[in-house]
Amino acid sequence: MIEVRPTTGRDDVCTVIVTVDADTDFMPALRHHARMGLDQFPSYPGYLSGALHLSDDGTRLVQYLQWRSETDYRACVEDSAWDRFPSTAVFLEAASAGEARVDARVFVVVEVGPPGSSV
Repeated sequence: MIEVRPTTGRDDVCTVIVTVDADTDFMPALRHHARMGLDQFPSYPGYLSGALHLSDDGTRLVQYLQWRSETDYRACVEDSAWDRFPSTAVFLEAASAGEARVDARVFVVVEVGPPGSSV
């Protein structure tokens, strides 16, 4: 299970949230690429945890990732090894053609509710 880790400062934990919006026709391929990422990320230094979320209507995929640092995250996504995976090309082509809208942002966790809380 994913553990949300609160941060004490900018360099404590890097949280990355990637949102992908696309028609349901494209979502299986995009989801495959995101799933492959979750399988590969543990081989990179600094990876802590990740999860994939799919909206009820099947048009939005959200990937929640935590890394030890933003430097670790950037080293992973800039690694040319991703080019050898066919799903990377599908993902990039869908994004460049406007078939998928991708938003990746780095966040700092500022509050975490206790387990079982209604907060």
